[in-house]
Amino acid sequence: MRIPRLLALLALLAFPDPSAAKPYEAIKGESILTYVLKHPAHTVKGVNRDFRCSVELSDDTVSSRIRVGAEVRKFDSGNSNRDSHAMEAIHALKFPRVTFESDSIKPDSDGYLVSGTLTFHGQTRPVAFRVTPETVGDRVRITGSFTVKLSDFGVKRPSLMFIKAEDNLTIRFDLFAKP
Repeated sequence: MRIPRLLALLALLAFPDPSAAKPYEAIKGESILTYVLKHPAHTVKGVNRDFRCSVELSDDTVSSRIRVGAEVRKFDSGNSNRDSHAMEAIHALKFPRVTFESDSIKPDSDGYLVSGTLTFHGQTRPVAFRVTPETVGDRVRITGSFTVKLSDFGVKRPSLMFIKAEDNLTIRFDLFAKP
Protein backbone atom coordinates (compact mmCIF):
# COMPACT_ATOMS: atom_id res chain seq x y z
CA MET A 1 0.00 0.00 0.00
CA ARG A 2 2.81 2.45 0.76
CA ILE A 3 4.53 2.03 -2.61
CA PRO A 4 1.49 3.17 -4.68
CA ARG A 5 1.16 6.27 -2.50
CA LEU A 6 4.86 7.03 -2.89
CA LEU A 7 4.58 6.58 -6.66
CA ALA A 8 1.56 8.91 -6.75
CA LEU A 9 3.46 11.55 -4.77
CA LEU A 10 6.50 11.25 -7.06
CA ALA A 11 4.25 11.54 -10.11
CA LEU A 12 2.73 14.74 -8.73
CA LEU A 13 6.16 16.21 -8.10
CA ALA A 14 7.52 15.15 -11.48
CA PHE A 15 4.42 16.18 -13.46
CA PRO A 16 2.85 19.20 -11.78
CA ASP A 17 -0.73 20.15 -12.53
CA PRO A 18 -0.65 22.17 -15.79
CA SER A 19 -3.62 24.25 -14.64
CA ALA A 20 -1.82 25.34 -11.46
CA ALA A 21 -1.59 29.09 -11.15
CA LYS A 22 1.73 30.79 -11.87
CA PRO A 23 2.32 33.69 -9.45
CA TYR A 24 3.55 37.07 -10.69
CA GLU A 25 4.27 40.29 -8.80
CA ALA A 26 4.07 43.74 -10.40
CA ILE A 27 7.47 45.35 -10.75
CA LYS A 28 7.52 48.54 -8.66
CA GLY A 29 8.70 51.59 -10.52
CA GLU A 30 7.89 50.09 -13.92
CA SER A 31 4.22 49.32 -13.30
CA ILE A 32 1.87 52.28 -13.28
CA LEU A 33 -1.60 52.97 -11.87
CA THR A 34 -3.13 56.20 -13.15
CA TYR A 35 -6.36 57.99 -12.31
CA VAL A 36 -7.89 60.49 -14.72
CA LEU A 37 -10.43 63.07 -13.57
CA LYS A 38 -11.87 65.59 -16.01
CA HIS A 39 -12.88 69.14 -15.21
CA PRO A 40 -14.09 71.69 -17.79
CA ALA A 41 -10.87 73.69 -17.19
CA HIS A 42 -8.41 70.76 -17.39
CA THR A 43 -7.82 67.04 -17.05
CA VAL A 44 -6.03 65.78 -13.94
CA LYS A 45 -3.86 62.65 -14.06
CA GLY A 46 -2.42 61.14 -10.92
CA VAL A 47 0.25 58.45 -11.18
CA ASN A 48 1.26 55.82 -8.64
CA ARG A 49 4.37 53.67 -9.21
CA ASP A 50 4.54 52.24 -5.68
CA PHE A 51 1.72 49.74 -5.18
CA ARG A 52 1.28 46.00 -4.71
CA CYS A 53 -0.17 43.80 -7.39
CA SER A 54 -0.14 40.03 -7.45
CA VAL A 55 -1.37 38.02 -10.40
CA GLU A 56 -1.88 34.27 -10.34
CA LEU A 57 -2.28 33.03 -13.90
CA SER A 58 -3.57 29.56 -14.65
CA ASP A 59 -4.01 27.99 -18.05
CA ASP A 60 -7.72 27.44 -17.45
CA THR A 61 -8.26 31.01 -16.02
CA VAL A 62 -10.78 29.54 -13.56
CA SER A 63 -8.32 29.71 -10.67
CA SER A 64 -6.57 32.90 -11.88
CA ARG A 65 -6.64 35.84 -9.47
CA ILE A 66 -5.58 39.48 -9.52
CA ARG A 67 -5.12 41.51 -6.33
CA VAL A 68 -4.10 45.17 -6.23
CA GLY A 69 -3.56 47.45 -3.25
CA ALA A 70 -2.38 51.06 -3.33
CA GLU A 71 -2.02 53.86 -0.83
CA VAL A 72 -4.04 56.80 -2.14
CA ARG A 73 -1.46 59.33 -0.92
CA LYS A 74 1.08 57.88 -3.35
CA PHE A 75 -0.82 59.14 -6.41
CA ASP A 76 1.03 62.17 -7.79
CA SER A 77 -0.64 64.63 -10.17
CA GLY A 78 2.44 66.84 -10.41
CA ASN A 79 0.80 69.53 -8.26
CA SER A 80 1.21 69.06 -4.50
CA ASN A 81 -1.52 71.62 -3.73
CA ARG A 82 -4.03 69.74 -5.89
CA ASP A 83 -2.90 66.40 -4.39
CA SER A 84 -3.47 67.74 -0.85
CA HIS A 85 -6.97 68.86 -1.82
CA ALA A 86 -7.64 65.44 -3.39
CA MET A 87 -6.53 63.69 -0.17
CA GLU A 88 -8.99 65.83 1.78
CA ALA A 89 -11.80 65.10 -0.69
CA ILE A 90 -11.33 61.33 -0.43
CA HIS A 91 -10.64 61.38 3.33
CA ALA A 92 -7.23 59.70 2.87
CA LEU A 93 -6.53 59.60 6.61
CA LYS A 94 -9.71 57.60 7.22
CA PHE A 95 -9.54 55.56 3.97
CA PRO A 96 -5.82 55.31 3.13
CA ARG A 97 -6.01 52.44 0.62
CA VAL A 98 -7.74 51.49 -2.57
CA THR A 99 -7.93 47.77 -3.38
CA PHE A 100 -9.15 45.50 -6.13
CA GLU A 101 -9.68 41.74 -6.00
CA SER A 102 -10.86 39.71 -8.95
CA ASP A 103 -13.74 37.25 -8.75
CA SER A 104 -13.46 35.88 -12.28
CA ILE A 105 -11.22 36.10 -15.32
CA LYS A 106 -12.65 34.90 -18.64
CA PRO A 107 -11.07 34.81 -22.11
CA ASP A 108 -12.45 37.60 -24.35
CA SER A 109 -11.17 38.08 -27.93
CA ASP A 110 -7.48 39.04 -27.63
CA GLY A 111 -7.60 39.56 -23.86
CA TYR A 112 -9.63 38.74 -20.80
CA LEU A 113 -12.73 40.06 -19.09
CA VAL A 114 -11.97 40.60 -15.40
CA SER A 115 -14.72 40.99 -12.81
CA GLY A 116 -14.18 41.75 -9.16
CA THR A 117 -14.61 44.23 -6.36
CA LEU A 118 -13.07 47.67 -5.94
CA THR A 119 -12.85 49.14 -2.45
CA PHE A 120 -12.37 52.91 -2.39
CA HIS A 121 -13.33 55.54 0.17
CA GLY A 122 -14.68 52.82 2.48
CA GLN A 123 -17.15 51.53 -0.14
CA THR A 124 -16.90 48.23 -2.03
CA ARG A 125 -18.49 47.97 -5.47
CA PRO A 126 -18.35 45.46 -8.33
CA VAL A 127 -16.34 46.41 -11.42
CA ALA A 128 -15.61 44.68 -14.71
CA PHE A 129 -13.04 45.52 -17.36
CA ARG A 130 -10.94 44.07 -20.15
CA VAL A 131 -7.23 43.41 -19.83
CA THR A 132 -4.75 42.74 -22.57
CA PRO A 133 -1.75 40.64 -21.59
CA GLU A 134 1.39 40.23 -23.65
CA THR A 135 4.75 38.64 -23.09
CA VAL A 136 7.66 41.08 -23.18
CA GLY A 137 10.92 39.16 -22.76
CA ASP A 138 10.75 37.34 -19.43
CA ARG A 139 7.90 39.54 -18.19
CA VAL A 140 4.16 39.73 -18.61
CA ARG A 141 2.62 43.11 -19.42
CA ILE A 142 -1.05 43.64 -18.53
CA THR A 143 -2.86 46.80 -19.65
CA GLY A 144 -6.41 48.01 -19.24
CA SER A 145 -8.72 50.62 -17.79
CA PHE A 146 -12.14 51.09 -16.26
CA THR A 147 -14.33 53.96 -15.16
CA VAL A 148 -16.26 54.38 -11.91
CA LYS A 149 -18.47 57.13 -10.59
CA LEU A 150 -17.17 59.08 -7.60
CA SER A 151 -20.73 59.34 -6.29
CA ASP A 152 -21.02 55.53 -6.19
CA PHE A 153 -18.19 55.56 -3.63
CA GLY A 154 -19.54 58.48 -1.59
CA VAL A 155 -16.92 60.94 -2.82
CA LYS A 156 -17.95 64.55 -3.35
CA ARG A 157 -16.74 65.83 -6.68
CA PRO A 158 -13.93 68.35 -6.33
CA SER A 159 -14.49 71.80 -7.77
CA LEU A 160 -12.40 74.57 -9.26
CA MET A 161 -13.79 78.09 -9.56
CA PHE A 162 -17.13 76.75 -8.23
CA ILE A 163 -17.39 74.29 -11.14
CA LYS A 164 -17.38 70.62 -10.19
CA ALA A 165 -15.29 67.95 -11.87
CA GLU A 166 -17.07 65.18 -13.76
CA ASP A 167 -18.44 62.31 -11.70
CA ASN A 168 -16.45 59.76 -13.74
CA LEU A 169 -13.03 58.66 -12.54
CA THR A 170 -11.02 56.54 -14.96
CA ILE A 171 -8.42 54.11 -13.65
CA ARG A 172 -5.72 52.98 -16.08
CA PHE A 173 -3.03 50.43 -15.44
CA ASP A 174 0.10 49.30 -17.21
CA LEU A 175 1.55 46.42 -15.21
CA PHE A 176 4.82 44.62 -15.74
CA ALA A 177 5.21 41.40 -13.76
CA LYS A 178 7.72 38.60 -13.36
CA PRO A 179 7.15 35.09 -12.10
